[in-house]
Order: sequence, then C-alpha cells, then structure tokens
Amino acid sequence: MVWSCDGQLASAVTADYVGSGPLLFNALQALLAAQCALAPTMFQEPAASDITLIAMGAGTAGAVVANRLSEEPTWSVLLLEAGGNPTLGTEIPSLYINNYGTNEDWNYRTEPQKNACLNYKDRKCYWPRGKVLGGTSSINGMFYIRGNKQDYDDWSTSSADWNYESALKYFKKSENLHLLNDKDSIDMKYHGIGGYLNVEHDGDVHPLEQVLINANEEVGSQFIKDFNGPTQIGVGRAFTAIKNGQRQSTSNAFLKPIKDRPNLLVLTNVYVDKINFENKTAKGVQVVTKNGNRVVFAARKEVILSAGTINSPVILLKSGIGLRSDVNINDKTASDLAVGENLQDHIYAPIFYKMPSFDNSNSLDSIFKMYYQYITERKGALGNLSPHKVISFINTTDSKSMTPDIQNHFILAYPNQSNFVDIFGKHSLSQQFYNSFNELNKDNLIIMIFVTLLRPKSRGVIELSDGKGNAKIKANYLYHDDDMNTIVRGMKHAIKFNNTKAFKNAGLKLHWIKIDECLPYEEDSDEFLKCIASHLTGTLYHAVGTNKMGTKEDPSAVVDEQLKVKFTSNLRVIDASIMPNIIRGNTMAPVIMIAEKGADFIKKDWLK
Repeated sequence: MVWSCDGQLASAVTADYVGSGPLLFNALQALLAAQCALAPTMFQEPAASDITLIAMGAGTAGAVVANRLSEEPTWSVLLLEAGGNPTLGTEIPSLYINNYGTNEDWNYRTEPQKNACLNYKDRKCYWPRGKVLGGTSSINGMFYIRGNKQDYDDWSTSSADWNYESALKYFKKSENLHLLNDKDSIDMKYHGIGGYLNVEHDGDVHPLEQVLINANEEVGSQFIKDFNGPTQIGVGRAFTAIKNGQRQSTSNAFLKPIKDRPNLLVLTNVYVDKINFENKTAKGVQVVTKNGNRVVFAARKEVILSAGTINSPVILLKSGIGLRSDVNINDKTASDLAVGENLQDHIYAPIFYKMPSFDNSNSLDSIFKMYYQYITERKGALGNLSPHKVISFINTTDSKSMTPDIQNHFILAYPNQSNFVDIFGKHSLSQQFYNSFNELNKDNLIIMIFVTLLRPKSRGVIELSDGKGNAKIKANYLYHDDDMNTIVRGMKHAIKFNNTKAFKNAGLKLHWIKIDECLPYEEDSDEFLKCIASHLTGTLYHAVGTNKMGTKEDPSAVVDEQLKVKFTSNLRVIDASIMPNIIRGNTMAPVIMIAEKGADFIKKDWLK
C-alpha cells in the first residue's frame, strides 16, 4: 500500500507504549517515520457545485452508498464525513482495540446503567464508534458474519425485498472471497467473487484455536466450516475482512479504488448540523467545517443519512424529525416519528480461563520485532486475527433449533497483554478489576469467553442532551428479565469447558476474578452469575435499530421498506439504524448489504 508522510507520524500506534520506556517508544517512532507510513492521501477537499445526491457519513454504509451512486456518471455525489483519513493504527488488524479512545473514535459512553456495567467508572458503558473514513469498519474486529437466515425473513413480513434470498444477492455482490491455505471446499452458492470487499478464510489453524474447537465439540457443538453458509449453529473460525495483512474497511474497499472518480466529492472533518427542508422535502444540508464555518449544500435529487445508529437519529432530531426533537418544523406527522427508539445491542458477560505460560510474545523486544516484520513485509501476528478467530453459536433452550440465542467469542490474552493491547484499560473498568486482571495475566495465558446475548428484549433510546445537539445514550441493558436469564444459561454452558479433556490437557482452568459485590454468592450459582454479568458487562458495539424500518402502517417505524423517511420526500436512512431487529451475528456484513440494497433503491427510483 502507498502511505503519505504526516507530521503526527506514529502517534496512534505508539500511544500505548509511552509508559513502556523511552527506548521502545523512540524506536517505534523512528521505525514508522522511516517508513513514511501513516495515512493514505485519499481525497482533496472539493469545491462542490451542482450536487445530485448528498450522503452524510462515510462510514461502513456511507462509503458503499457513495461508491454505488457515483457509478452513474451523470450524477455528482457529495460524501460528508466528520472524521479524517485512516491512520496506520486503523490499518493493522490485530491492533484494532488500540484505536479506541483515539481521534478516530467518537468516544461515546452511555448514561449510567442500573442493571449493567456496574464495575465501570460511573457505571457508564463504553461505546467506541469510528470517526474516520470507513467509520466503525475502520476500527472494528473485522469479523465477516452475516447472521441467521431467519433474521432477514423476519424483516420481510410484508415485503420480499428484505427476505434472505434477496439479502444474499447483495452479500454476494459486495464480496470477493479469498481462500488461503485452505484445502476444503466452500459452497460458492453463498459467496461472491469480484466484489469490492475482500473476505479471507485462512485454513491454517492456530494450535490454541484447535483446543477451543475440540472443547466446543466435546460439549455438543458441531464444527461449522462457514457460518455464512447453510448452517449457523456450531463452532468454527470466522471469515475476516482483511487483504494482504491490511484491514478491509469500507474506506479501503469501496472508496480508495475510486478516489479519482470525477463525480465523487468527499469532504472530511465536517459535522452535519441539520437537514434543510422545504415543505417536508429534503433540499440539502447545513454543515460546520473544522474552522467553525457553516456551509449549506443543496442536492437536486436526494439526501441520504448514513451516519450510523447514534448520529443518524441525532441529525434527524436536530432537523425537527422525531418525537424527541426540540425543533418545530410545523409538521405533526414527521414530528411524531419514533426516531432514536428501538435501540438494541449485543452485550456479553466474560468467563475467564487461565493456564500457566512463559510465552514472551508481549515482551517489548517481541513487540518491536512484530512491528518491524509487519511494516517491512506485511506479515506476522499483526496482520492476522489468529488465535482469536474461533466463535460458536448455540441455542440454550433448544439443541435442535436453527436459530441461536448466544454467540461465544474466544479472546486470548498472552502474558502481560497490556504491553500490547490494553483491553480493559480502554474500557475504564474499576481499578480493582484492572489490577486483578493484570496480576493474573503476569504469568498466565488467559482465555476470555465473551458470552454474547444475540436477541435482547430490552430496548434503549438515543436522545439529544441538554439542547446541545449531542447524543444521550440510554442503553437500558438487561432491563428485561429474559435477557439476564439467557446470558446466565450461556455462562453455564461456557463453564462446561472446565471439564473437557481439551482444556484439561492444555492446562486451562476456570478462574473468577474477585468482584466485591459478588462475594456473598456461591460461585456458579445463578445469583453469582447474574452479579458477574451485571458488573462486567461488555458490548460487541453492535448498536442498531434507532430508525426502525417497517410498513407505512407501523407506528414504530421511521423509514419504510425502501428506506425513505416517512412523511418526508427525498430523504432516506441507509445504515444499521434501520434494522427492525438486531441480527444474530456481527453487524458489519449486514450493514454493507443494507448499503448495497439502499443504493439500488435510489437508482431504481431515479433511473426509470
């Protein structure tokens, strides 16, 4: 890849190593500076005129939308983004957590929770969201998991437009499947070749991944080669959005190849203040530039909102659309839309296993060598997500079901993990927990099982905060009793690994990190597990649903099944916020599918 020089070279990458000693810190800076390798020069700021369509947000969805709409040579497309170019830190796959808390992150935190995140500072859950070209696809875990067939069929109660077969068409359209070191066949009925997004599957299995697969099989899970194929229930290794050791964000996959397309204008570091209307018809947007100037852009055809589950409802509310808006646009119907409601997310409770280890992968010398190998060869541990690719899907009430209610992620922490990636420091858990984990991790390899609730019944809401136009996130995690009960069943399943031959032979043992509030309860009891889940709640950052898609008759729907905002004209929302119900899996691939499909809706309407 081609990188441009930058005055802030290596800052995002080396930020976590300031305390590790000046030798390593200075060496890393010098090495990266020598490579002149921070951020690719993507676009020049445009002088936009005669704009056909405006897309707000160059994130996971917006980058795809801009690509597909600018395929029509007679249309000029303006893409607006609050962040800037990707950095070297965003591009290195295994360092994705190090992007949290940087300039490429919106750094959101929820309102204090009553039933969850109780061990976090101020009981506020941490919500990283990408503030950079590519959005959250530039800082996420890169797993390419589409969800369950039933998810999409459920979206299509009144329209075949959103059933699984229709969704599959668009999954395949965007995909370029690349098999590495893989002798087994993949059913290509479910996959595409030649799309913009490179999806990799590496057949080389890390020894610890094999231990995890074996343990899952011992407790009743069947091995699944492809979670995006005919069957989802079981254990396997995830496909990943990576190409040649580099992250495949939608910026890299969908924008970078078309950066010279003359009818695509990309403006970075601007904030959308509001959408401008005339008689309920969207005419353009008002933005605030990085210099604080307000600029108005007009669109001849449509305005498309792809700012994500948090910022899309915020922009609508600031523009007078939605019941929770404090702006009067003199239109009762649009003002009554349920903008910001129906918020859903995937939360997890962690289960910890430990094994003694003298592995020195996270020594300062090893870290330096990993960086050097990656920058000079694009190879090694930094360019790969192994050994963290194993996931499993289970149904905790019906072993014969084809739809899971729990997803398990298996994350490994080699000794002294915080030298490399400071997982819990980024999330601002309590000092007691942070110290306890790091002490445990000094001489032990830790396997963390993130027991993830796939279909929460609790619903949150996005509101405006104190008239400032900022987001107030009320996640309302674990408000519904069924959510906690499902997580507890999932935790009990994860505890079964303690008795498997695979874990015993590896020396892995169940370990409970001390939480004072949980001490009164007997370990492994329902009360104890509920306490752990409430205090150590995590999220996979899969927030969706705040501009719900539905029929015109559905009072809870914000957009119709063509993604048009109800009671308005020339305005659509195309991103994760339109999901009626959260999918059973990771959300990046479904959001790209939504963007592909939404762009086609626009083309069909205007190219008749």
